[in-house]
Amino acid sequence: MSMQNILLAAGLAQRSGGEKLMLPYKGRPIIAHAVEQSLLAGLYTIVVTGFRKMEVERALEQFACPNLILTYNETYALGQGSSTLVGAKALRDDEDFFISLSDMPLIGASHYHFLERHFTYSEALRPIYKGQVGHPVLLRASFKAQILEQTVPFTMHTLLEDFPVEQCIVDDEAYVRDIDTIHAYTELLRYPRL
Repeated sequence: MSMQNILLAAGLAQRSGGEKLMLPYKGRPIIAHAVEQSLLAGLYTIVVTGFRKMEVERALEQFACPNLILTYNETYALGQGSSTLVGAKALRDDEDFFISLSDMPLIGASHYHFLERHFTYSEALRPIYKGQVGHPVLLRASFKAQILEQTVPFTMHTLLEDFPVEQCIVDDEAYVRDIDTIHAYTELLRYPRL
């Protein structure tokens, strides 16, 4: 795919005591799985760092390549919208792009490919699992301009309300399983895919 992915990895992670991206999963930090799968999907990958910037950068050293960019959000404490804006500034022009969360280690390259195949008519596409809205979000290249016009703080949820969003019904819980809390992490380790 000639596509891109903004991976948000800047938040304070307060509900997990600031730990979630560094928690081990299959022998490596959760953030490493997110980046590896994005690259395996052939995506030009933009990781937005913030809180624990240096640790995230060290965890991703092994993936250094032309398809991986790390960019720092100085205002990460202002929320996810501020990181989305920083990531959008690093996007290449004229390529559709994903916005993904770095705390979803069950998302693999095949999940990106599945959504790309089902992106047909709208400005945006979101996976829906049993009525629950998931990630990643897939957006047309033209949507970059909409993001760059935003003033922080803002949320993508609110921004997308003004646009037609295609729903892609999925039967894979990976699209909604994020690791916001230590309890969620414990549940992840019990997940049948292990």
